[in-house]
Amino acid sequence: MSAVRNIALVGLIVLMACAAEAAWVPIGPFGGDARSLAADPSNPDRMFLGTRTGQVYASANGGRTWTRLTELQAPGNWVVDQLVMDPARSQVIYAAMWSLSDGGGGIFKSTDGGRTWASLSGIEGQSVRALAIAAANPQVLVAGTLEGVFRTEDAGAHWQRISPLDHAEIRNVESVAVDPRNPQIIYAGTWHLPWKTTDGGAHWVSIKKGMVDDSDVFSLAVDPAHPSTVYATACTGIYRTDTAGAEWQKIQGIPNSSRRTHTLVIDPHDPEILYAGTTEGLWRTPDGGRSWARLTSHTWVINGVVLDWREPAHFYIAMDHAGVMETSDGGRTFHSANRGFSERQISRIVTDPEEQDRFYVSLLHDGEFGGVFTTNNRGATWEQLSAGLGGRDVTALLLVMQPARRLLAGTPEGLLEYSPEHLQWQRRGRWGSASSTAANRGPFIRDLYQNRANGPIYAATSAGLFASPDGGTWTRLALNTPEDGVYTGASFGEAGEDLLAATSAGLELSRDNGRSWRAVAMDGQRPLRIQRIVPHPTEAQVVFAATEAGLFRSTDGGLSWERPGRGLPVSPLSDVFLAARNPLQILVAGAAGAFYSLDGGNWYTRLGTTAFDDLPIGVASIRVLDGLHVLAASSQNGLFLHDGRDSALASTSPPAR
Repeated sequence: MSAVRNIALVGLIVLMACAAEAAWVPIGPFGGDARSLAADPSNPDRMFLGTRTGQVYASANGGRTWTRLTELQAPGNWVVDQLVMDPARSQVIYAAMWSLSDGGGGIFKSTDGGRTWASLSGIEGQSVRALAIAAANPQVLVAGTLEGVFRTEDAGAHWQRISPLDHAEIRNVESVAVDPRNPQIIYAGTWHLPWKTTDGGAHWVSIKKGMVDDSDVFSLAVDPAHPSTVYATACTGIYRTDTAGAEWQKIQGIPNSSRRTHTLVIDPHDPEILYAGTTEGLWRTPDGGRSWARLTSHTWVINGVVLDWREPAHFYIAMDHAGVMETSDGGRTFHSANRGFSERQISRIVTDPEEQDRFYVSLLHDGEFGGVFTTNNRGATWEQLSAGLGGRDVTALLLVMQPARRLLAGTPEGLLEYSPEHLQWQRRGRWGSASSTAANRGPFIRDLYQNRANGPIYAATSAGLFASPDGGTWTRLALNTPEDGVYTGASFGEAGEDLLAATSAGLELSRDNGRSWRAVAMDGQRPLRIQRIVPHPTEAQVVFAATEAGLFRSTDGGLSWERPGRGLPVSPLSDVFLAARNPLQILVAGAAGAFYSLDGGNWYTRLGTTAFDDLPIGVASIRVLDGLHVLAASSQNGLFLHDGRDSALASTSPPAR
């Protein structure tokens, strides 16, 4: 057994050992966007990772396993772009954040190693793009925000703006650095060239000589052994000064391209060795920038680099899509170091009716590191099925069992089928002239479903609703589809002749296999966005719908609808699941978490001991494996497994009312 597999299994044992304390256990697929990475200066095995969704993870074993720090209460649209640890007190950690939507942000601080966090007053509401701590005096921190430069001299208790108010140039600060010997000397890189102060911000001077005008300065690095040597990475290249900013010289060596260098790290053993994390991979120079070599694929987007001072050939990189990668041979080979960390958006979960421990998940927004993953041991190990997808998002997934077993994937560019023989995805489907078929790719597929074995396969697409007997040739059904198409649907009835289709204009119903359609009102005259429609497994005219306004149920084949279920909040829902082996067991998932009913949908109970338990807010999809174990895809943190033996799911009667 390989060392990597050993590490994976050890990590799983650690995670499962926590199940007694945590109802939900993260099982992957691990990886995703790692926006920042920091290590304890005194113990590099102790690491922290920041995400684009306001979350921080911790590892005590060099990235072999990660734990999400649930006490950090940051908004889900805040990016954790900077993590800074106090070199004198390693239990003190700062997380600098900015908002993706409203320009806000701030800094959170922990004094107990990440167990608890507090938002720092005085800098609340600032879009903090950079944070640095003074090595000579860790009580001093400097923050760069969209409004300017701020400093604290008492470890964050009080903050003061040290750049002039409404300065025309010292704003939109993307990077900061503090002289390692003199905390009064501060460098600030803006979206338009760098600035410097030598008196703690009382006076500022422009230090742009030698730089191409209008250079966005992404990062700054000061040589700790020779503080007059400073590096700056900009949209126009990488620069070096040996005169503390009096004059810059552009470093040659990295080929000119559209590349952006997010971070530059100086080797603590040899200041001539630099690592540049860029949007086109990781680069290394052994001679202060005169020559460079790329260590990774050009498709890797590097956000952070952490070097292990104990062993020069050992370091970590934080990446978009792939999370954390580790190398022990100086970058010749890399392997994933993500167990426990998942910043994944799952679009679908598909369980295998023939293997209860196997299931498939499809991912969004992860490019070559996404696609489709499968496991045959409930997440202990995963296999990525991405060859042939070309980095496309997989928006729908369907496992067809009869007459032959096939796995179909819907994408924004049509349909693909996985070939076990060739171990890759191949384009599938002929869509006719009625759909948008640019370059014969097929329409944007939003949902795939087949509600009866051997029944037709349906595709809800941007060009309307299509039906196919086998996934090859598709026929467009003539409903009154708005320009943005169909989002989801269902087939039901005794022979599957009844169809429902959800559009932006509302719900449409057909009683004759799609030959004619009629509009159906679900909630008065207001059209609702419907995320999923699920027929009852044994009652032909009972249908459930998960909508933006909660759960709806029809008992007359979709003609009229009611809101069932006490104990279920009226909030956006994304999925509903009815267990075929026990039709009284119903699970729903949405913005408020996961809920279950054991009496056919009349009473619901939250699945978890508290409001969100250890499952991050928002559940996108939900399934039951064996009547007890529940799979839940969180809206942004991958897949979680819940052992229903700890809840009333193990009971055969409804919960107490």
